[in-house]
Amino acid sequence: MKELFCYFVLLGLIIIIGCNKENKNHVCDTTALKNGDKWEANSITFQHRLFPEYFNLRAGTDISDDRDDVLDIYKIPFKTGIHYIYRNNAIDNDSLVGAHYYTYIGGDQRTGSWLMSETPDSSNYIHITFYDECSRKVEGIFNCTLVGTSLDGTEPDTIRFTNGWFEGKISEAD
Repeated sequence: MKELFCYFVLLGLIIIIGCNKENKNHVCDTTALKNGDKWEANSITFQHRLFPEYFNLRAGTDISDDRDDVLDIYKIPFKTGIHYIYRNNAIDNDSLVGAHYYTYIGGDQRTGSWLMSETPDSSNYIHITFYDECSRKVEGIFNCTLVGTSLDGTEPDTIRFTNGWFEGKISEAD
């Protein structure tokens, strides 16, 4: 009887561990206007590895069969409210949210790179409208303008995301 009990406890633990690994990255919905055109992305929200008190939003789309794009907004605090987005110095300064946007061809060759403008601007923000600490569900809106730094000649100089919206569940850092 004792062996049967241990077997069921072990089986239950295996199922629980398997479910947790399977649902590690929760796909969330993200939409915006990108330079005035509708933009719908598959995205994930995940806890920042270097700064666990923050999370990241990574949204990407398939532009065509071999072209992809990715918007990263990173180091977002785990609290509701407006958080202004600054240039890439967000990695160096723990109190700043950062963002960048990239396009790829063939999944790994970068064709374009955009960073936040050099000039701080109150129109660049992410507003966390809902965050539940227990379920780790999050919702928010965002606007940001990024300036091209490395382009292939066919890309626009500026990428402007307006009326951005996302919702999802934040997965834990590895």
